[in-house]
Amino acid sequence: MNQDVHIVDIATLSPPCHGSGELTRRFYAQSGVARDVTVLATRAGRQIGVRTRASVLDFDALPRKQLVSDEHTPKAWCCALIDDLSITLPSDRVGFLGISYNASSHVDVLPNLACQVAAARGLRLDVAPQELPHYGCASAVLQIATAVEFCRRWNRAALVIAFEQCTWAMDPIRRRDDGDFLASLRAHLLFGDGAAAVLLVPGSMAHAFPKGLRIVDAATGFRPGDTIGMRNGRFLVGDDVKDTMPGLVASECVAPLLRKHRIDAADIPAWAIHQGGLPVLARFREPSILGLSDAQIADSADSFAELGNLSAASCLFTLQRQFERALDAPSLGMAVAFGAGYYFGCFLYERCDPAAMSHIRGRTDGLISSHRGATAPNTRVRRPHTHACRRGRLGTRRTERMPHPAKRTESPR
Repeated sequence: MNQDVHIVDIATLSPPCHGSGELTRRFYAQSGVARDVTVLATRAGRQIGVRTRASVLDFDALPRKQLVSDEHTPKAWCCALIDDLSITLPSDRVGFLGISYNASSHVDVLPNLACQVAAARGLRLDVAPQELPHYGCASAVLQIATAVEFCRRWNRAALVIAFEQCTWAMDPIRRRDDGDFLASLRAHLLFGDGAAAVLLVPGSMAHAFPKGLRIVDAATGFRPGDTIGMRNGRFLVGDDVKDTMPGLVASECVAPLLRKHRIDAADIPAWAIHQGGLPVLARFREPSILGLSDAQIADSADSFAELGNLSAASCLFTLQRQFERALDAPSLGMAVAFGAGYYFGCFLYERCDPAAMSHIRGRTDGLISSHRGATAPNTRVRRPHTHACRRGRLGTRRTERMPHPAKRTESPR
């Protein structure tokens, strides 16, 4: 029987944040842009439902494209996230590194970014570092599915990093007579920048941690489609995303996983759904899709309002909210991602205390029929996780770290 795999920590970071309206003006209130275009973009931006968005761009340098700081390079982001998570688990215990993204300011692409990051942090990996660029907004979940299999096979920890520098790739169409104007406008009102990293460990290591999301099962899929994509180097979002993606990912990915484990969508209180926009999230409330309640999609809607669509990193920002929440009792959650291609994926998880898995399993057997076995309880003091943000030169990092867990007498390998 495959051993359990747990997410035991999540780190996120954001570059400087701007009011969503300010970002819209930066892109559309430019010299030579027709006034009706600026008015339309501003009005549409108010209706999109995003309060703030983060950006790596130095707007004072426009139209020249320049990072606001060298510390916002993709390599610096990845290294900073690894440094954050290495407080939870030393990096020499990590055997897998996966990095995914769609928009990046990284220029020196050989060797690939994942290789550069692994070398910079001295990771002693058991398998070659994995880089998954341009797989759309589902790529982080695709990487997590791969990392779960690695942890089970190698009995070692895995790191998955997803970052997006969407504003770096922005090149808005500012003429209303262009056939791609509206598709371009949607993209430029929805997306922001940010990065997230997830630390996964096998069950043999999980009991050393006070908090975890036990991965119950994962599913991924693909169906060809072109509603989301690029043309002539410009990012475009078609007007039928909400009519296509929710039904597709629900019927071909989420629903089969629910049937496999004999549970209903209503049995899962926490959903971390990719924030493709409020109309997209609203479709998941429809009975013909998943019939979710407002409470079930609240975390995803709140994440969207706070930072917009972060592409591959989106559902990980929502997942962090659920990870950091106080654990009163074991409960189920589902992460769902989908995007260009169309690639999509989901994973079912159980919020638990890995240090007391035998107690938790006894209480959750009725929720998931596949729960078996137990892990001996551990009396370690809990390491608190908070919502507190620390602000530094890298912007906002949404985790507070505590010192390393006390060393155990036996090796977890």
